[in-house]
Amino acid sequence: MSRDEDVALLARTPLFENIDAAHLRVLVYAAERVRFAPGEYIVREGSEDQSGFLVTEGEAEAWSDEDPAMRLRITRGSFIGEGAMISGRVHGLNVRAVTEVTCVRISRQLFMRVCHEFPELGRLVMSNYARRMANIASALHTLLP
Repeated sequence: MSRDEDVALLARTPLFENIDAAHLRVLVYAAERVRFAPGEYIVREGSEDQSGFLVTEGEAEAWSDEDPAMRLRITRGSFIGEGAMISGRVHGLNVRAVTEVTCVRISRQLFMRVCHEFPELGRLVMSNYARRMANIASALHTLLP
């Protein structure tokens, strides 16, 4: 995949929707491209990596140590670790490659530097993140008694 294809893929994630392509290009071009072999962990629950990962190729699975039987499928276009990248908190899930996986790794340091240079990007990402968290909270509220 080319970096321009990575930019287009990032623009389709909920966290980065409605963000100027030029700002996304800065993030993607400055980010690190990483590969994971089948069985290799992309992130571990509780790790302090503080990076976000855009999956550009391959398939992975995600689960929590609290409920290892419940597995989520992670595929091309998924963004892993948005909370760690934005807030600096630890990762909340384990994510392991099922096939060979290629990701664009955006470190918290890079994300914060780009947000400092382009405050509009930071404002829009935080708005997208807040909206996603509100939607999750609302969905959870309807599931709980």
